[in-house]
Amino acid sequence: MRFRDYLKDRLFYIIIYFLSNFLAIIIMMLDLIIRKERFHTANIIYAFVLSTIFLTVFLSIDFGRKRKFYNLISNKLDNDVELTDVFNIPDKISREYDLFKEVLISNYLKYISTLEKHKKSSETQNYFNNRWIHQMKTPVSVIKLILEDERDRDIDEYTRKNYESIGEEVEKLSHGLEMALYTLRVSNFELDFKVEDVSLFEILRSIINENKNAFIANSIYPKIISKEDKIVKSDKKWIKFVISQILSNSIKYSKVKDSNNKVIDIEVYDENNKTVLLIEDRGVGIPKQDLDRVFDPFFTGKNGRKYLESTGMGLYLVKDVCDKLGHGVSIESIEGEGTKSSIIFYHGKSIYDLTQ
Repeated sequence: MRFRDYLKDRLFYIIIYFLSNFLAIIIMMLDLIIRKERFHTANIIYAFVLSTIFLTVFLSIDFGRKRKFYNLISNKLDNDVELTDVFNIPDKISREYDLFKEVLISNYLKYISTLEKHKKSSETQNYFNNRWIHQMKTPVSVIKLILEDERDRDIDEYTRKNYESIGEEVEKLSHGLEMALYTLRVSNFELDFKVEDVSLFEILRSIINENKNAFIANSIYPKIISKEDKIVKSDKKWIKFVISQILSNSIKYSKVKDSNNKVIDIEVYDENNKTVLLIEDRGVGIPKQDLDRVFDPFFTGKNGRKYLESTGMGLYLVKDVCDKLGHGVSIESIEGEGTKSSIIFYHGKSIYDLTQ
């Protein structure tokens, strides 16, 4: 805080001070005139100047005492200064400051107490949600195994179609549980994170194999058109989740399109100091007015409302995870023609600063 700003805050008191001095001088002059005594202008000026000097000294001393407090508050606005630093000012500034400090400490302690309660409640809820999801994944896996076993048997067409319908719903349930699990994990990303060399072809083949029933059931053909694998720096588990979400969307919005050309092209290439993974489908596409909001949480858009299969969280998590990994993600789409989704791996860029 500058001295000029300090004076502005006390301008009213300064004006009152000079008015009081002026009135005192006027009263003394009138008294001398009434008593027909001579008054000297030099004495009046001397008294006024001396009074002004005393006022200036007082204001300077008072500003010096309070400057540390003002500077700390100003720095807190400009920089990341801890609130507790305000409590640790040793100088005895004023009773007003002491009262302000007591109120601030009291509210701060209440805030910390409330925050801790919410944190414990959130951690407990996340723990039970995590346990519940893992418990639910077991029966889902058992149902999958039973369905696969039943498909291999000699059964009639009606029963086979029923099994296929059940299988599709089980896949949706499995996908939903997986998304819920990663939604819980992403809040503690730094505790579940490991950077390593990742083969994109290996990840892609694994995801395609895991979703082979969905590809076959919906007559969708995934095609890796690149000939050369690319190795990138990332977290294997998290980048697999990201790619899986994008491929899941491609399947979801390709199967609803009435077309005999249901192909998902997957391309991996280097470009301008970065590696790009491009996934292109020929599905229903995304309306132009929805493109700017596809990464917003809970945004389902026109397609989500029409086909009733969107949670609005998939692409939000994709963007959130990519940001944490230091990767880029972008989506281009033309309604009725298809969608291009790109994951960008920047060469030499540091991956997730764990110190933040």
